[in-house]
Amino acid sequence: MRITIFGAGGVGSVVAGHLARSGAEVITVARPGHAAAIKQKELTVTGLSDFHVPVPVQTDALNVESTDVLLITVKTTAMPAALEGTRHIAVGCVASLQNGVVKNAQLAKVFGHNKVLGSATMIGASLVQDGEVRYTLDGVTFFGEMHGARSDRSDRISGMFLDAGLASASVENIESIEWTKQMIQNPFATVATITRLPVHLVWSDPDLAALSIHMLREVAQVAKALKIALSAHEAWSLFDLKTLADGTFSEAVESLITVGEKAGKSGRAHIVPSMLQDVLAGKPTEIEETVGHVLSEGKRLGISLPYTDFAYRTVKAIEANYPARHK
Repeated sequence: MRITIFGAGGVGSVVAGHLARSGAEVITVARPGHAAAIKQKELTVTGLSDFHVPVPVQTDALNVESTDVLLITVKTTAMPAALEGTRHIAVGCVASLQNGVVKNAQLAKVFGHNKVLGSATMIGASLVQDGEVRYTLDGVTFFGEMHGARSDRSDRISGMFLDAGLASASVENIESIEWTKQMIQNPFATVATITRLPVHLVWSDPDLAALSIHMLREVAQVAKALKIALSAHEAWSLFDLKTLADGTFSEAVESLITVGEKAGKSGRAHIVPSMLQDVLAGKPTEIEETVGHVLSEGKRLGISLPYTDFAYRTVKAIEANYPARHK
């Protein structure tokens, strides 16, 4: 099975590197500088894994005519360009490891519904320099059919990830998984971005934990209105999601504070959300396609989301007022 990874930045390179090291047939499409460094010195992965590996790499997807699996790993802001650049590829199936829940509909418009495989990843990674990525969070990558059943193709792809040393699961409820990830990220990514704090401090600070619970429960409201049950998969075992979503407010806040304190003591103090990484680098964030989508769904359904609205507007304002935009 040939896997093509379009947008081999942090997460895409971690996946490509592990797959290539395991002997899988993988090819990446990356930025020219990153591609040149990989061709010259191989791909370097540090952090939770530490290795060098040669990875076939292209700078233009036009050089790829067909693939069994196409994985889109660009930021959501780059999705229109990614779709335009890959629509010519004959694919067996296509999946996106992006944040948010709008990606599958975008893929279906280009490749057709039967080609789309739902996916969500909790991998954390960042680009250190061209040719080198740091693997910071070894979360699960999920695959599943949009109609809800497990399939041979989701099992096979997930199996390849597992063989490569990457946590993965083939599931029946991928839409539930995607919305649960959004529920977790909705507060933590935005509050970390606004405060410039790593997520374990967002969790452990009483005031920020309270704000986070309000936002988390707003996403849960939207998911419930859409008749999407939140996932109880063990991948979320760091959190007591039932308490966070349905316990008393004080119980939920205390539960999240405990998570933050444990995370800080267990070596998870380095986790910096990609949204905060973008702000620190003066880059466009994924606020519109993630939190913005939750907000628009809430408005469509007549659900008031005041905390989500506050976080959305604040991050949008931060992005709009980057220093470079006012020189």
